[in-house]
Order: sequence, then C-alpha cells, then structure tokens
Amino acid sequence: MTVNRRDVLKLTGVSMAAGAAGCLGSGDESGNGNEDGEDSPPTYAQWLTTDDEGAVGFIYIDWSDFEDSESDDETQDDELGEEYQNDPMMGLPMAGTIAAGFAIGFGLSSYGLTGVLEATDSEDVESLESSANATLVTNQAVVLPGDIDTDEVADILTAEPESAFARQYERTDGIDEYDIFTPADGSSDAIAVGEGAIVFVSGNEIADPVAAVKTPIEAAAGDAERATEAVADVEWFLSAAGHGTVAYGGYGDEFETNPSGDSGTSGDGMFSDVEYTELEGLEGGVSTLSFDGDGGGSGEFAAVLGDADASALEESLGASADERSVDVSDGRVTASATWNSATWNDGE
Repeated sequence: MTVNRRDVLKLTGVSMAAGAAGCLGSGDESGNGNEDGEDSPPTYAQWLTTDDEGAVGFIYIDWSDFEDSESDDETQDDELGEEYQNDPMMGLPMAGTIAAGFAIGFGLSSYGLTGVLEATDSEDVESLESSANATLVTNQAVVLPGDIDTDEVADILTAEPESAFARQYERTDGIDEYDIFTPADGSSDAIAVGEGAIVFVSGNEIADPVAAVKTPIEAAAGDAERATEAVADVEWFLSAAGHGTVAYGGYGDEFETNPSGDSGTSGDGMFSDVEYTELEGLEGGVSTLSFDGDGGGSGEFAAVLGDADASALEESLGASADERSVDVSDGRVTASATWNSATWNDGE
C-alpha cells in the first residue's frame, strides 16, 4: 500500500503544512512495545481504563514507524480508493486516525506544543527538544509517550500568551512524576507533563479534566485497574490483533463502528459517507494496520461477535486485500489481510 507520511499527516490534521515527502514503513524497533508479540497486549494498553459503564475506546498511532523517503514527489492524490474505504480492515483504522487527528492537532496547537510530535514535518512548526513517538486517544484523554523535556514544556505552558487565542497555564497539581497544569484564568482544562509522556484532555465538556489526565497515568503506574484487567475480552483482542502501526478499537458503548461519519470529523471528504453496518452488534474489538515500507502492508482484526452477522463479517473483512483469512468460532471473529499495493487516488 503506497502511502506516504505527508498523506497520513494530512489525514490526521497533525501537520499544519505538507512538508517533505516520506513513506510509511515499519522500523526495526517500536518505542511502544508493539514488537512484544501476540502473547500479550501491546504496551499502549497500559494506559487504557474502562469508564463507569465498563467501556473503553481508543485510537493509537505509532509515529516511530514513519521513515523518511528520498522521494521528492510533491503531487499526491487525496483519497484512498473506494474499495479500500469500504473494507473495514482498512477503513476503520484510517477513519479512526482522521478522528484522532482533530484531538491531537487542535490539542497540541492550543498548548503551543505542535512541535513535540516527531512526525510533524513543517517549516511552520518550531521544533522542540521534547519529542513524542506515538499518540493514543482514549476515552477522555490524549497520551503522547516519548522523551519529554519537562522544563521546556513547562516554560511554554506558563509563558505569557502571545495572542488572544492562547492561554497561560500554571502548575496546580501533580501525580507520581507528572506535573499537572491548568489554565490560569480558571477555565476547564488540564495537561500533565512527565519525562516519559504528555497527557492532556480530549474535548471541551469534561466535568473533571484533572481526573481525566490522572486516570491513564495511574493505570500506567499500576495504581488503577487497566481495561485488560477489568475485561478479559479486551485483553484477548488486544493480544490477538492490537499490535500495529495504527490501531482502532474499543469495548462496550465506546466501540464505535462509524468513527468519523456520525461525528462529522471527516467533513465531506474520505470516509464521511462510509458506514460499516456489518460491524454493528459486535461487543468490542480492534482493527490494526501495519506497513512494510515496500509498498505493501497487513492488517489484523479481532472482535467479540455478540449480535453481529457472522456471514456479513466473513464477506467484508479484508475484502480489498490480495490475501485474507477470516475465522468465526466460539463467539469471536479474527481476520488477517495482506495488501501487496494499495494506492491513494482522487476518488474519481
């Protein structure tokens, strides 16, 4: 699947301008434990917790799998072919990535921290010593694991605003090795800064932003019950199919089978009219994509069948792939798919 870095950043809204071209490839090592194998959940699962209803939703992007390309091709088309969009194994993680991009891009921009994301290649974004190699959007929080210069980030957050749209923050709380900053004007917001990650709230209508950023930190530290501990099915499907460059999944009410259409986050563009009705009735699951750097890639899918139509799933999962396998048994569905080449086009 010939997908370059600029195209994916354009999809997510993280990049404020299209920079040098790059290819999406799989590195030898992942900074977030995706090389751990299928016997255990990926490392990002340490941040996941269920809400009061026992539900969890998440979108994960491993930016360490973005490698520079020597390509100087500035003419890239805008959309993935319709056959790929309609395939939930390709479309679900990519649509989720678009939705996640709004939380990531707008969040980092509002804090003045856009340059913390290693994948952002733009002359318009000031680079920082702090760098994040992954993003995880989960329930009410965004987690950016990486190598963080806490003094640098604190200076940015507490600086006098340079525009009417910027806010000044102050340290008001802490947890473990994280400092928690909230707006000096008393408005509702929170961001936690530690040497290993930045955690901030996702959304403007969160009743307790400080609690929202503390929850994943407590889970990662082992001080709160993780989703994999609370729900056996979550541990199963993350272990079976949660390892990948891009992951979209969830359990209970937070598992959305149409991550962009209902919310309108994709506007009139790609995935805005795509509905994965065959996924309705699933109790929860995860779909991941990985890319091999040579124009190909693979996908994994695992879900709890629930009331979903097994025949529809068998027909649709991996339908756009060159090779695929689907297994439905014991109330669970798993699928694997391989694409030799999938190219972006103009949707015409």
